[in-house]
Amino acid sequence: MVFHHQPDHSSYPESTSTAQTSLNEKAARIGPKPDPELGTITQPSPAHPPSPSNDPTITDPAAEIPVTDAEVLPGLPRLNYNLWHYKTKLFIVTFLLVAESSFVPIALFYGLWFQTTLRHGIIFAIITSFFGIVSGIEFGLRSLKLIMKKDTYRPLGAVGRWRFDFTHMSLSFGYTIMTGILIGASIPHEPLVKPLAIPVSLFLIQMGIQLLWSGWMSAKHKPAPCKISSVEKGERTPPLVLTIVEDIVAVDGGAGREYRRNLMARYKASPRFRKMIADQNWFWGVGALLDGVGTLVAIWTTPDAIAYGIGESSVW
Repeated sequence: MVFHHQPDHSSYPESTSTAQTSLNEKAARIGPKPDPELGTITQPSPAHPPSPSNDPTITDPAAEIPVTDAEVLPGLPRLNYNLWHYKTKLFIVTFLLVAESSFVPIALFYGLWFQTTLRHGIIFAIITSFFGIVSGIEFGLRSLKLIMKKDTYRPLGAVGRWRFDFTHMSLSFGYTIMTGILIGASIPHEPLVKPLAIPVSLFLIQMGIQLLWSGWMSAKHKPAPCKISSVEKGERTPPLVLTIVEDIVAVDGGAGREYRRNLMARYKASPRFRKMIADQNWFWGVGALLDGVGTLVAIWTTPDAIAYGIGESSVW
């Protein structure tokens, strides 16, 4: 008589469960796995994660972790700022700035120069009176925000109420040069039309040089020669695009020091973000310099009536 051994299939689930338990224990001993792309630590996912409906530790199944909480959610530091929420204000301010620096001067110049008998000095007195209405108000408001007793908007590490950010100082230098040219070229009995047409081009050249200089310094890991907004002296020089974004959003956008802190944390944590900022810096730096120099050459090689229109339209 031959006896055949019949396998006990009831033991298979037990052995499978034992193997799964062994794997889970091994994963727990190994610990969390680093994510090479984000540079963060991710916990191994359980085989059957508990749902909010059957997890006894969750008192409110409908409760959700807020997306803006950078300390709770994994991944890169969040900026906690949505530009789309300010689209109306951004559109209005941008339109007014372009109108002040381009539309209004061009319309007044050609309308009064060719359609009236006003003395040319009076024409430019009218035109220059509109300079700085919108930009001056915006500049004054951001000055007040930066000198407030409470340091809500000042750069990180700034001590004292008169520590303006780097963008504010760059704008101050540019506005001073532009105002001086407009005043000086308007004084003669017959105004100097071509010098009156170059302030925008000079501002573009100034910003282009600053952008390219900061991009080169950052690429070569050169230390900052002075405090650049939230970057301390001696640290790696940041691309100027990063500084402009930090200052404009923190002060003009009202995001404050929290945004400065989050932006610096994101810049230090993400290689992709650093590369994007560097690329944007080169793009705007080269573009601003080419635009400014090209417009300046066109102004000095064309008749006055054409040169003024070229100079005032370069902001487009």
